Amino acid sequence: MSLISSILVVIVALEHFYIMYLETIVPASAKTAETFKVSQEFTKNKTVQTLLKNQGIYNALFAVGLLYAVFFSVNGFEIAILFISFIIMAAIYGSLTSTASILLKQGGPAILALISLLVFH
Repeated sequence: MSLISSILVVIVALEHFYIMYLETIVPASAKTAETFKVSQEFTKNKTVQTLLKNQGIYNALFAVGLLYAVFFSVNGFEIAILFISFIIMAAIYGSLTSTASILLKQGGPAILALISLLVFH
């Protein structure tokens, strides 16, 4: 995997660790409410917190998979393509069902990483 691709993949992983932090560690925070454009009162609901924490775990798993691809796997290219593709699909779904900006915010870095992976492989 090229250095540029590795950097972009790590950026996507860090973004997903940050999303995990918002959803799992501080689900009722003002920053979480602002990021997801909901009221802080909404994020204090126990059911909402459970759902956010569940989503957070998925985001953490995406991030771990990407870091594994970059730093440990002998076949990092294929693993990175797989996880980046999952993230792009999730961003497309989120943009269709939640807010269109998800495609840019969450999908944008992943799309750049995917293009880099394909061009520099």
